[in-house]
Amino acid sequence: MRKTEYTEEQLSEMREDAFVNIKEACMRLQERTKCGNDDVIKMLNEVSHFYITQEERNIT
Repeated sequence: MRKTEYTEEQLSEMREDAFVNIKEACMRLQERTKCGNDDVIKMLNEVSHFYITQEERNIT
């Protein structure tokens, strides 16, 4: 994947959008599953690890 340069303002907007989307997804997940914050955090860490692993595979 080709790296794209973004301005700080663009990055800020992307981070804000990502935060809102992830927060809404977590809230829906908690409503459906009745999971606590600790469980949701564990799931988010697993998703994060998945993307880190994918990135590492693309580099090597």
